[in-house]
Amino acid sequence: MLSDALLLIAVAFIGLLFWQGRRQAELARVHAQRYCQQYQLQFLDIAWQGGKLSKAGRHFGWLSRYQFAFSSDREHRYEGEITMLNLRLQKVDTPVYRLPED
Repeated sequence: MLSDALLLIAVAFIGLLFWQGRRQAELARVHAQRYCQQYQLQFLDIAWQGGKLSKAGRHFGWLSRYQFAFSSDREHRYEGEITMLNLRLQKVDTPVYRLPED
């Protein structure tokens, strides 16, 4: 009886973690697309690079890194990094990239 309840709680917790991870990934994609739109870049793709439990300032939670690819001139591919703590954007890092010639 008690083991069934613990198993149910464990399954629910794993489901919650999965759901939260999907929400975080979707928000990271939105932030990458917004960044690209703001700087007139072409968003290409995004991929999860890893995560860990972390404390940033007063906030504690799941810190994930996402690598996103973009192009500034439709010829070169660049890769930036988005860092998320739970559902909050922490930072966006991009390399120096070539500006398109007008």
